[in-house]
Amino acid sequence: MNSEKLLKQLHGLKTVFNDKESELTALDREIGDGDHGVNMKRGFNAVNEKVSEGSTQEILKQTGMTLMSSIGGASGPLYGFSFVKMSDAANDEIDASNLIEMLEIFSKTVAEKGKVEGGEKTMYDVISKSADVLRETGALEMDDVQKLAEETKDMVATKGRAAYFKEKSKGTIDPGAQSAVYIIHALGEGVKNG
Repeated sequence: MNSEKLLKQLHGLKTVFNDKESELTALDREIGDGDHGVNMKRGFNAVNEKVSEGSTQEILKQTGMTLMSSIGGASGPLYGFSFVKMSDAANDEIDASNLIEMLEIFSKTVAEKGKVEGGEKTMYDVISKSADVLRETGALEMDDVQKLAEETKDMVATKGRAAYFKEKSKGTIDPGAQSAVYIIHALGEGVKNG
């Protein structure tokens, strides 16, 4: 995946988050403050406006800076800082092994900045397993990444605003996990392993 394809896929997230705004808002109303859909839409509308050219590294870095300055809540700094960190590792042409390396950085960054680990019903539950999906299935197909988000349904939230809901947080997909599905899919679309 070269810089043009990466840019096209990141710009495509504007449409995705415009379409999915109400779905993410509904999920966040269940176990949060209901603003995740609006925040993600605002963030990727800004990416569409502000990030227009550059190398793969520059595009990832600009995307990160834009997300940090335009998404409120916890997800802005987490997604934003992760994109900046991934830009350091990105090759001009992102292949499967480079993408695996980037996803591992994404995972580590979210774990450290968000002080989270697996099973706590957060975006990390999707991000931390996505490199394994790419290794095992050879691609990041939407259905396979979506399964990771579905797994958060049965978890009890112990981090973030959702933690206040304790047992009541069960039965709902974590909104951050769901937005991570779209971002991971966009990063990996068209990249095949083996």
